[in-house]
Amino acid sequence: MLLLIKSHLKLAGLVSLALAAFPVPARAAEAGNNIDGTTASAFAKTWAARSALLRGNIVTLLGLPLEKTALLPLVREVVTTRNYRIEAVSYESEPGSRVSASLYLPIGSKAPVPAIVLACGHGGSKSGLDAQYAGQLYATLGFACLIPDTIGEEEREASGRLGARGHDLLHFGNQIVDFVQTRLKRLVLGKIVWDLMRGIDYLQTREEIDALRIGIAGYSLGGTSAGMVACIDQRISAAFLCGWVFSPRGAETGKPCSKMPYQEIKQLMGFDEMTALPAPHATIFFMCGANDDVIDKIKGGTMNVDDLTTFVPAARRILERAGLKGEVRYEIVPEAGHRPFFLSENAVAFFQEKLMQAAERRPLPSQRILFGPWVDSQGQAIEPHYNTERRERGLVAVDCGAVYRTPRQLACNPGLAIPDPSYTMQGWVFNTVRANYPKEFARWLAPQNWQRDRESPVISLGRSGAFDDTHVSNPNVIFENGTYTMWYTGGTGAVEDRLPSKLGIARSTDGIRFNKGAESPVYEFGDGRTSIVTSRLLRNPDGSVLRENGKLVMWFVAKDKTGPIARSTLRSAVSADGTTWSSPSPPLLENAYAPTVIKEGDTYRMWYSDVTSDPWVVRHASSRDGISWMVSPEFALTVDQPWEQKRLFYPEVLKVDGWYVMWYGAYWSAHEQKTAIGCAVSADGLHWVKNPGNPVFMPDPSHDWESHYTTGHTVLRLPDGAFRIWYGSRRKPPFVNKYFAVGTARWKP
Repeated sequence: MLLLIKSHLKLAGLVSLALAAFPVPARAAEAGNNIDGTTASAFAKTWAARSALLRGNIVTLLGLPLEKTALLPLVREVVTTRNYRIEAVSYESEPGSRVSASLYLPIGSKAPVPAIVLACGHGGSKSGLDAQYAGQLYATLGFACLIPDTIGEEEREASGRLGARGHDLLHFGNQIVDFVQTRLKRLVLGKIVWDLMRGIDYLQTREEIDALRIGIAGYSLGGTSAGMVACIDQRISAAFLCGWVFSPRGAETGKPCSKMPYQEIKQLMGFDEMTALPAPHATIFFMCGANDDVIDKIKGGTMNVDDLTTFVPAARRILERAGLKGEVRYEIVPEAGHRPFFLSENAVAFFQEKLMQAAERRPLPSQRILFGPWVDSQGQAIEPHYNTERRERGLVAVDCGAVYRTPRQLACNPGLAIPDPSYTMQGWVFNTVRANYPKEFARWLAPQNWQRDRESPVISLGRSGAFDDTHVSNPNVIFENGTYTMWYTGGTGAVEDRLPSKLGIARSTDGIRFNKGAESPVYEFGDGRTSIVTSRLLRNPDGSVLRENGKLVMWFVAKDKTGPIARSTLRSAVSADGTTWSSPSPPLLENAYAPTVIKEGDTYRMWYSDVTSDPWVVRHASSRDGISWMVSPEFALTVDQPWEQKRLFYPEVLKVDGWYVMWYGAYWSAHEQKTAIGCAVSADGLHWVKNPGNPVFMPDPSHDWESHYTTGHTVLRLPDGAFRIWYGSRRKPPFVNKYFAVGTARWKP
């Protein structure tokens, strides 16, 4: 991760220097710096230089952009009450990435008013229960309160879900760290921090708000990100952090979004130093439960207590020795766990003290309420993991008469069924990864305008009694000696009880008008129970057919439906003429479906659907002989775009102008019982970036024969640089014909 530091040098007027370049006291790993023997004036100068360096290194580590671009704000008024007004606001934090937020403004206060930025935690967003309560509480007491959606949540999550935790990149499994380091090349926490800092920029554009009186609060992950902002942004005057401590524990436990940066911070500074960093510009107040086993799973919260009672006094000693008047506070709440303490009386009193003049302070409501019963009264529910008396349910909050509002009421873009990619984690990841590649990469991430060449299929069902009289699918097409040859799967019998599928053959001179061969079927498994499905011939990387020793080489899936589970086994066969094939090979790979195989140099490369996973994923395998396959440990593609559901299948890969391009199928979440085709691109065939406009090819409801299914496809590049796809199709339910016909379309980039 230190490579990320080296990639940024200029930081808002600072130059990031090696720590050894400063003659500073020894760094403390656990508590206090070695300040004995150093004069007060010398230490003050040393700390001034070191604190500036440490702030710069945090900025670099987080990967914050070097320049600020126009905010381009949008505002939609939501509601005005007796005590406050809510606006749905959005702003552009960096090119192509917008932030959705709620802005609560007090009624009856003399402008300009102080403001608080509320950083949301894991699963939290502006419509979260604690966030809504906080906005209403602080606005009722005369503060403005800005609550941005964390990236990966609510309007910043691809499907618009609350509690999605999309910033965690969980779909990468144990490959999260590798993805961040090698492809994203930015820390997700850095993105969250930057969005909050741009929120401060936005507040400073509002005439109702005093730009010199801005505080920040956060709970859990919100405490992590708010704490980072307090350390590096000197516009913050007060910070209230709960459910988080500046501690080496953050480098050892927790989720990747906070663990990864803390592993590097631990190498850069002592946590007493980090605790002292917000001073002198901001007073920092840590408030944590004595039994917070969410961030201290090992000792149930006692380590948090130890760290607070160690690092806060040590930070105070640094500030005292440096002659600074900065203030660091902490409070440990007995018998409490993980709670959003920013709703408590002590938090409110802290912000009134630090951000308001005495004459501005409104009296606190006299009533207190338990957070759990308030949530119940609104007909809502706390997440089960936090719905205990020790955690969120037992929080004592200042009762401001808060009222729950639906996410739709608070939405910045209420008319959108799913969020625009410019707001989402998916969109930001796509843009960030794309920026790390040459411009040629982008052509594969743009829209694809596939045009059908005819209104009818290129082949359809055979005559009654033929091997393909009920089911036709999985076109496998090559171009050789002026002829397009297609092998396809044909079957007969009812959908659930159909007889074993066989391979038919068809030929064409233009790729559009095919004639079935009289010799069909040309291949069958021969045991009376095993179907041959999803066949593919060996090809060169560019998609052209590759013969070995003058013979075509085919890999196919043999599927035996007679057992309790329909097993999918990869096998192979060879043929000189495409009609007479060798006997099937022994099993080469179990639970593999829909292979595509190319040969690069001496290496065979295969992409296929792994049917052991739920949902199905696409994997990569390689071989030196086409028989023994080594499967790559990480997935090539997973279900991670909002249109995809259930499974990914039929990965079709070509290498075009140095890039690997894959067209793959998935069930289409927005259209029940339909499939469509997406596109992804890769520099190495292992790490893929999906087209943000997926799906790029989908059923045409005006054609009865392809109204529900367009996958099981082959793609070839034509001599003029265009691409042609042949795809299997399905009619609307009831599915008498599981697979009905084969169609074709053309796309010229």
